[in-house]
Amino acid sequence: MEWNLENVKVEDLLEMAAIVEQSGFDFYARLSARADELRVKNELKFLRDEKALHKAFFLEQLRERGAAPCGEVGPALKEMLDREFIGPMSRMFASSDIKDNDKTLRFGAELEQKSIDFYAGMRHVLGEPQQAALDRIIAQEEEHRRKLHLIRSYHI
Repeated sequence: MEWNLENVKVEDLLEMAAIVEQSGFDFYARLSARADELRVKNELKFLRDEKALHKAFFLEQLRERGAAPCGEVGPALKEMLDREFIGPMSRMFASSDIKDNDKTLRFGAELEQKSIDFYAGMRHVLGEPQQAALDRIIAQEEEHRRKLHLIRSYHI
């Protein structure tokens, strides 16, 4: 997806990124709790914990700009957030597909790709060295997507 973020305040983008990372944390926490294999459980916990670190980065960037995190975004970003992240995750958790490991892991990889695309669209609003830190997060999100594809072969 192409993210049109040209006229969005950086503070709103950082808030949205923190919300995206929290939803990823919740997703991996839920998956790790039901994983039977220790190796898979540990991989999912690692992914969960990286989401917490990413969220902390975005919240710190928000605070450095003099804004206090509020856990909400404006109407335009809320619609994007709901459409691309929160809504699909709610539907996945409510569907029988959540019990299908392959579908769930594939869904997780798709969410990682959406995060990558969103953060790539955010790059232009951050200055250096924040862009370099965001690039590291993007690289970690790409690694998360790769790990999810590998975990699918573990037969959790």
